[in-house]
Amino acid sequence: MRNYNDQTEHDEIDLSTGWLITYSDMITIMLCFFIIFFTMAAKETTVLSEIKNNLSTKITALADENKKLQIEKENLATKLFDLTNIENDVNTSKEDFIAFLRENDLLNQVKILQNEKGLLIRFNDNVFFPSAKADLSKNGYEVLSLMGDKLKKIDNDIIVEGFTDNLPIHTKEFPSNWELSVARAISVVKYLTEEKGIDPNRISVSGYGERNPIDTNDTKEGRANNRRIEITISN
Repeated sequence: MRNYNDQTEHDEIDLSTGWLITYSDMITIMLCFFIIFFTMAAKETTVLSEIKNNLSTKITALADENKKLQIEKENLATKLFDLTNIENDVNTSKEDFIAFLRENDLLNQVKILQNEKGLLIRFNDNVFFPSAKADLSKNGYEVLSLMGDKLKKIDNDIIVEGFTDNLPIHTKEFPSNWELSVARAISVVKYLTEEKGIDPNRISVSGYGERNPIDTNDTKEGRANNRRIEITISN
């Protein structure tokens, strides 16, 4: 016969070891939590690493592209006019195009620049045309002949753009500045294509009239700067 003391001892044993089950469950849950935590942390680290690597690759590629573009621009200036440094070399260059401008006092009316489109040659309008006219002058033919010889050596596209000042023009031939600017740009393109044999598919032409000034129209000097022909050799 089972006495009371034996039952009490057995119950005490059960109570004294029951906590192990709860404890083991808690340990198991914590272990699962840390496994999940470290797994997610590892994945986040991998994602961040991939993002960092992708950004580094793109930044490097962009830098290389900018460097390549700059080299192409410098090579274009060198190829056409033997100018490794445009700002400095243009004043001392013996290249025939530059020399012709200097000998005919036109050098200060022509600027060779680099921009995002390519190599820009900017001519004051009186280099090519008499006032309010779209027929090429003698100097205009000479300058364009030299330019045409250079442009035939490369395959780059060419953009020809005409601009005027804001003083209105009302002639039978040109009722507006816009029509004058277009006619002048077309005269340049026609000479390059018909006389110098440059492929017309390489050239685009535009006229902007008094729009897009590069100087003030409130002074004589500013208006003279705004009356211009721009020839851009695209990169």
